[in-house]
Amino acid sequence: MSEGTVIAVTKKLHGLGNRLRVTLGSRSLARWASRDFAYTWPTGAAFGATFNELWQFGEKRISTARSRALALRHPYRRHDLEWLDSARDDRIWQVRTAHALHLPPGATPWGEELQSLAPVPAIAGRVESFFSQHLAEQPYIGVMVRAHAISNTETLRHSPVSWYIERMREVGAEHPGMRFFLSADTAQAQAEVIDAVPGTVALDDKGGYNTKAALVSSVVDLYLLAGSTHLLAPHYSSFPEIAQQLAGPSLRLETSMTQPHTRFGADDRPSLVSDPLRPSIRARG
Repeated sequence: MSEGTVIAVTKKLHGLGNRLRVTLGSRSLARWASRDFAYTWPTGAAFGATFNELWQFGEKRISTARSRALALRHPYRRHDLEWLDSARDDRIWQVRTAHALHLPPGATPWGEELQSLAPVPAIAGRVESFFSQHLAEQPYIGVMVRAHAISNTETLRHSPVSWYIERMREVGAEHPGMRFFLSADTAQAQAEVIDAVPGTVALDDKGGYNTKAALVSSVVDLYLLAGSTHLLAPHYSSFPEIAQQLAGPSLRLETSMTQPHTRFGADDRPSLVSDPLRPSIRARG
């Protein structure tokens, strides 16, 4: 018999990383506590795809209005779980946060929950097709650029397109023949990088910002980034963290602001992924 329910609550302006962290973390918490699970996932102009349009996810979804009504008796809880002991007798735990939950020992980390999910067939097919055509059988560097005007000001300040181009050229000089997969959020940034670093590949026709088409393409990008041997990423952005969680600890993330040990250097041995839908499973090239 269930001890109650855990509800993961996201806001309509939350991006994909924010939503995945709380939803998958809360589901893990529910399993740990032998509780049922449900989640909110508001869609609209700010976020155009449901969870089930991106991954095969059969959990119960409730409306934001239902969550707000429940909050009159069952308040929203924080990610730190410091409330856990005092809320043992509360039938419903509503967790509303943009952060990863501080899960108790024995609960599955949200990244491992993500690794266990399967993307919907249309997305899986696009991932496999692009990987087979452009990236299979040799290591490659993942490059994620955030240049859209709506991006965080810290991201735009510390992660200009010029930084990516410089680092890609440095890596290419130290590892001749290394390929690059680019995920950029504007067509202008994508064209600029591809023109500057020949041989760089990227998806085309991604759709309008945060539309369903754009979010589907983002998940395709996510798996292809996670399959890379190293990730060049924007400062202060949650999206590269999803790729790193999907890939597991073997994928190192480098930004313009991370420590020198995160850099991909001449002595690093590239890793290789054979199944782009299981990027946590890899071998050394």
